[in-house]
Amino acid sequence: MKKLHLTSSISHLPFHIILLTSSIFLLTACGGGKSGDADGADSLSASAVDSSLLLGDVEDSLMAQTQVSQAADGVFYDFIASFCQNSKYQRKRILFPLRHIVNGDTLTIGEKQWRFSKLHYNSDAYTVFFPDFKSMGLEKDDEVNSVTVQWYNTDEDKASNYNFEKTDGQWMLTSIDEHSIDDDPNSSFVRFYSSFAADPDFQQEHLAETITYDGLDPDNDDEFDAQFVKNHKITATNWSNNLIPLLPSQKFSNIDFGQDLTDNTTERMVSLEAPGSGFTSRLYFRRNGEQWQLYKIENY
Repeated sequence: MKKLHLTSSISHLPFHIILLTSSIFLLTACGGGKSGDADGADSLSASAVDSSLLLGDVEDSLMAQTQVSQAADGVFYDFIASFCQNSKYQRKRILFPLRHIVNGDTLTIGEKQWRFSKLHYNSDAYTVFFPDFKSMGLEKDDEVNSVTVQWYNTDEDKASNYNFEKTDGQWMLTSIDEHSIDDDPNSSFVRFYSSFAADPDFQQEHLAETITYDGLDPDNDDEFDAQFVKNHKITATNWSNNLIPLLPSQKFSNIDFGQDLTDNTTERMVSLEAPGSGFTSRLYFRRNGEQWQLYKIENY
């Protein structure tokens, strides 16, 4: 079975915002301005900062012209697709001046400083963590009115939370909170997942004795006669890491719909979702004592 090359890392995360707002803070401090003043932030000349910090993501021209339906506000899953692909719509759905909290210090981002960002849609595939399969229903739950899109950068020990709130029937980005991964309630599993995704030897050490597999038959090498198998049992000794798509390891995402991801839960499901192709891979983990073990895979 060939390795599924979806993505090796989440690329080009929008951490330029951090550098940009830090520059704004320093410049206004030296000039006697107030960092929380929206007009002062907006009046900052583009020449005052490194031009590379002002570059946003490239927008798809077709999506830029697409009219966003009011129905997109029904559930966050539909809203965020439009938010990440239509720059005009994105700007309308940000509460400016946007609060930007960096390790407890609050700055602001003015509307003129904001640059279009695709967030997790800027990658071939993105990850979402759930405590179990049932909790995936939150993705389509129209009663959810507070969602956080999270970015993790283990190389820089950084977690970035993009906080969205639904007010008056409309989803709005209300703040960004940057902090250490250790301050995240899901930190221990985040670090485990990063090692599992990056290191084949570590992966081998964290397998259950038998793994249940749903997907294309791993024993059939004929790609023109692919057969789908369900509840296929694979022992840890016969394990091949080709059974899992390439996972983002140093930079990856999560979307917090309110699912319980605290350390007192003993189950995790990592959903790897590819918005472009519709491909989804789900990895199921169970904590055995202090050690997480992979016990099931679904590839659709």
